[in-house]
Amino acid sequence: MVDVVVVGSLMIDLVSVVDRIPKLGETIHGRSFQQNFGGKGANQCVAAGRLGASVALIGNVGDDQYGTQYLAELKNNSINTEFVQQVSGCNTGIASIWVDGKGW
Repeated sequence: MVDVVVVGSLMIDLVSVVDRIPKLGETIHGRSFQQNFGGKGANQCVAAGRLGASVALIGNVGDDQYGTQYLAELKNNSINTEFVQQVSGCNTGIASIWVDGKGW
């Protein structure tokens, strides 16, 4: 029995910190880069679990390296992954995020 069930997304966030957002077609150098586990559904599960709830997630990841890593991360956070499906022939969702020097 679980306290909270979330139906939601699981994304890999690729976060680049840059001095400014590039113009169309422009390439700029970033100051730093991070890869994070994201997606609103997965974030809600992790937050509820850290507050002490027993949590299950319903969603999909791809059968790529990100999907495999994501399933392991969810299990490390004690999230029930019985209904998280690793879909054959699909990639896990990716979010490209730019943060400018002002933190936007």
